[in-house]
This record gives sequence, C-alpha cells and structure tokens, in this order.
Amino acid sequence: MEEIQDINYVFNDVSLYTKETFHILEDTAKGYVINQDELKRFLTYIGYNNNRLISFCHKCKNTFPFEIERKIYTLDLHGKFVESDDDIYFTEGKYAVQAGYLAGTIDLKYGKIIGYQPPYEKERILDGQISYIEYIFTCTNDFKHKYIMLLSIEIKNACFIIRKIGQNPSMLTVKGFDFDKYEKFLTQIDAYEDYKKADLSFADHFYAGAFTYLRRIFEKMVKYYIGDKQLPDNHMDTKIEAIKNNFDPRIQGLLKQLYEILSISIHELDEEQSKEYYEYLKAIIDMQLEFIKTEDEKEKQSGELRGVLSKITNLLNKK
Repeated sequence: MEEIQDINYVFNDVSLYTKETFHILEDTAKGYVINQDELKRFLTYIGYNNNRLISFCHKCKNTFPFEIERKIYTLDLHGKFVESDDDIYFTEGKYAVQAGYLAGTIDLKYGKIIGYQPPYEKERILDGQISYIEYIFTCTNDFKHKYIMLLSIEIKNACFIIRKIGQNPSMLTVKGFDFDKYEKFLTQIDAYEDYKKADLSFADHFYAGAFTYLRRIFEKMVKYYIGDKQLPDNHMDTKIEAIKNNFDPRIQGLLKQLYEILSISIHELDEEQSKEYYEYLKAIIDMQLEFIKTEDEKEKQSGELRGVLSKITNLLNKK
C-alpha cells in the first residue's frame, strides 16, 4: 500500500509551489459525499494529530524534533482574512459561517467533518475558496531556533489543492546541501559558484537558470579536459569525443545527449518535466564529480602506500 505523505515530507522534501490535489468530495447521484480515504490523506499531509516535525536544525547542526504551532487564515464574508479555530469550511454558509455552524467544515482539531453534513449540492461548494495554514516549528533542543512554512488550500472544481507557498529557511539550508563536497575540482575549473546557483535556482523554481548553470559546469569540464589539445573543429561533439575517456565510464555514452538536452530551451518544458529532468541531469554531473573525488582519494591513498612501502624497504636494506 502506498505510504501517505505527512507533514515531515511536506516540509523537508516538497519544493515551493508544488501542488497536491485531494479529491475529498466525491460526486454521486445524491450529490457530493466525503471520500474518507482522501480526507485521511489530506489530514495527514497537513499534519493533523501530529505535534512533532523531525528535521535537521541548521543552527544546532543535528536532527531534532520540532514542536508544531499552526494557524489557519480564511477570508470572511467581508473579504477580510480572519484566523479560524482549526476549521476549513468548504460549503456555502453565508447565513451562519461567522457564527461557526451550518457551513460544511473540515475540523483539523478532531479530524472530521462538522457543520452541514453530506450529501452536498453542487451549488453549495465554495469553488475558489482559499485558506492558508501558517506553521511555526520550534526546535526542541533550542527554543530560539524556529522554522516557518505556509501552505495554501484552494477549493477548485470540488477538489482541495494544497500548495507550499513559503518556507524559511529554504530546503537547501534545511537539508544541509554539501556544496563544499566537490569544491576543490569545481574551483579548479571556475564552476563552484555555478554549482551552487544551479540548486538555488532550482529551489526557487527558476528552471531556465538552473539548466543554464548545469550547462556552464559541463562546458567548463570539457574545456578543462581539452586543455591544449588541437582539434579539427570547434564543435561540441568533436570536443566530447576527444575527452570522453576522462569521464566516469558509466556516463561516457550519455555526454552528447546530456549537452543536447541542456542546450534545449527550458521554456519548452512544463513545470513537472523541468523538475524531473533537472534531477536526472544534475545526477549525471554529480556522478562525474564523485568520480573525480574518488580518483583523487585513490591517488592520495596510493601515494601514502608508496611512501610506507618505500620506508619499509629502506629499513630492510639497512639490515
């Protein structure tokens, strides 16, 4: 059975503006009824009955539980945002919504539907209604260390659509991305800043920039490996063919295709394709960086072993 995604997943792994759709209202001949499985999935996703977030505290430099404080904001009948009592209402209640009854409501405190009960007429559903949930997470190791996250919940065509629209600190900070892992080689080819900016652009949903930085890194790798080699022409295919043996054997056959994809306008891809393709292309770059790092470590170990063996040999020769 598929694991239900919870608030830990939302904070730690979901990129900004990613949307998740929940079909809580199920259309039947009698009207809209509640799909209990989707309601459960929805409640788990937003952290109902969960008072702890497990995440890396970038200030404590360790993983700790965070206490969760949650506030919900919804537009009232006068078009003003009001803080609600753990309630998200989704049916028309213009006669009594502000008094807290009649409207069909998801009660996040008890995880159930209260107020006006199903089945619901189509005209009753508040299509276009948007609520916001603000989360404040407090590190249990140090109460001064706090994180914040903001989700929007939009009702559209009888569906509940959740978007992660804000988070501080960023996922990159929370996940503790180790930009310095490959700093030595990236600095050597003048691509260290490109490497950082690629992930930062991706996290900010600036996919055109993210792809551009990946292409720069690859081009600088190729230039570095070519060095003073004399080539018959300046075409990238020619360059790649000339230096492909410097790359991890697992990706040598992917290099030309990698560059072709990185050179295609990112604007031809939709959001989901951009996210998926970036992760694959970045993985190829990272494989090469890991290959270089591993080869350097092997060379260092070999040097150390040669030194030890030489020392032992000298000692034996003196006897």
